[in-house]
Amino acid sequence: MLFKVKSLFKRHFQDNFIFYSLLAITFVLGILIGSIIANRLDKTKSIELANYMNVFLKHINHGKYSFKDVFLSSLFINYRVIFLIWIFGLMGIGLIIIPIIMCWNGINIGFLVGFLVKNYGLKGFMFSLMALLPQYLIILPSLLIVTAIALSNSVNMKKNKKRRYLNKNIADYSMSVLVFSLLIVLGCIIEGFYTQYFVKFIMI
Repeated sequence: MLFKVKSLFKRHFQDNFIFYSLLAITFVLGILIGSIIANRLDKTKSIELANYMNVFLKHINHGKYSFKDVFLSSLFINYRVIFLIWIFGLMGIGLIIIPIIMCWNGINIGFLVGFLVKNYGLKGFMFSLMALLPQYLIILPSLLIVTAIALSNSVNMKKNKKRRYLNKNIADYSMSVLVFSLLIVLGCIIEGFYTQYFVKFIMI
């Protein structure tokens, strides 16, 4: 059974290698853009965001945001993105929009990490490494797989117009997105669990 799953996934990756490459490139490009934006913020904006970040971190540190709050917030944000990707995967326009969504995610991550490092120095870097990396190691591969599936489906939807094919394809596509998006729940759990412990480190 495990061998069959590995074989199917390997074939899926080989068949959609171009999509994975395109999405990986757009994501990395987004990270670079986000980090550049963070480093080029003017002093006033940087101070405003730093103050906002400090208030948020203090709330977590003092227990005003619980594991449940962080988990649900992360779950909502990630599944909102998944829902948008799923919707655009049913349309021909998804060929353009889905890579943009992936790039936007990269911009958000690049900006956050760049901002933390710029304003907190080594502590910001360590916080990114210890508090953000664990969930990203689960969320980002899952997101990459889902976006590749959506992009592939968008191409297939454009090529095939037969109703019977479309109905079956939509069902298979939706199930695939659902299965791989469930892995994101684990990433959100890790985020909710880990964040509160490492906030103390950056607030010292």
